[in-house]
Amino acid sequence: MQRLFKEDIPADMAVKGNVIISFKDDEVCDALRKCLNDDGYGVYICKTFEEFMELEHVDVMCIVVDVTPGHASTFHAIEIIKQTPVGMHIPILVVADVTSTGHVVRALNAGATDYILQPYSNKEFLQRLAKLSESGRRPA
Repeated sequence: MQRLFKEDIPADMAVKGNVIISFKDDEVCDALRKCLNDDGYGVYICKTFEEFMELEHVDVMCIVVDVTPGHASTFHAIEIIKQTPVGMHIPILVVADVTSTGHVVRALNAGATDYILQPYSNKEFLQRLAKLSESGRRPA
């Protein structure tokens, strides 16, 4: 099982929730984890679909994935996640390169909730994440 990264959240800040991130590029993944931790989010990093499935019973408020040309498995993973009882309620934010708008459409058709094009600012990213997590909350 993937480790929950939340030790870098400032001690005086409440944890806002847990986010799964999955990026092919480790540097981007680490930078995004730091950005999320700095804003109060716990982070799970998943590199494979199998790692996603290990987190089936974890309370997650959003999944963030990159769409990389040549990695069709991302779209299939989104479809499968959205078919699971837990995954159907979790918003998925797709991060895509500005040149891969066709991939954005494919990801949305697969079940992604929203997308953001690179390059983006951390402020824009966090705002989209906050909106998605609000809309993805299930009624109690």
